[in-house]
Amino acid sequence: MSDPRPRDKSTRSDDPRLGEGLELLDVIARGLGRQLGGRFELDDLKGHAHEALADILGKFDPSRGVTFAAYARLRLRGAIIDGLRRESGLPRGVAARLRALEAADLYVEAKAEENGPQTRASLTAELADARLHNFLRGLATAYATGLVARDGGDDDPEGDPSNAPEGPEDQASRSQTRALIEKALDSLGEPEGTILRRHYFLDEDLQDAAAHVGLSKSWGSRLHARGIEKLAAKLQALRGNL
Repeated sequence: MSDPRPRDKSTRSDDPRLGEGLELLDVIARGLGRQLGGRFELDDLKGHAHEALADILGKFDPSRGVTFAAYARLRLRGAIIDGLRRESGLPRGVAARLRALEAADLYVEAKAEENGPQTRASLTAELADARLHNFLRGLATAYATGLVARDGGDDDPEGDPSNAPEGPEDQASRSQTRALIEKALDSLGEPEGTILRRHYFLDEDLQDAAAHVGLSKSWGSRLHARGIEKLAAKLQALRGNL
């Protein structure tokens, strides 16, 4: 069984946020475990985020007006997903779901930074509704892009039924969605189009995809979110013309 404490010895065991962080990690790991069909042991999932928790405890700054839970949630979840994606021999269905979850989380994190408390407080009800609609559409687009952009993992017909080889209808639906996303990407423009294509279809880390167009990871994150929203609008237009 994994040690439930962060592995970074520089983290003080009397940090007042350590208990909250461990509880949050447990909740996140359990939720991800359910999303992935109960394939992974809870302690193994949590183990992927121990070092991330130590880093989060060291870097959290309460003066920025963000709660510890809000600051830590996506970072812990991202650490678990990243750790799982590094494992070899993942079933095809699990690998695809991990990419989709990672894509959605990346979009959510960028939008959370963009729409802070002051920004939200200044919105009219009409504008808030419009932003929520765009956010949900972007979230769905990020998830779908991560899900279909690349093949990966192995078929697992004897394990979780959801990881069995795709049937003809599923394969056709996946191919159609992928083709539609690629067509939308072709008209997306730069630098967003390059960042999304390299990150999803070439499986490059976002930092490397951003560096390819001469940008930092933080700028890459912003342009990734903006690109996802442009992609969502183009997909909607393409579907309307079908």
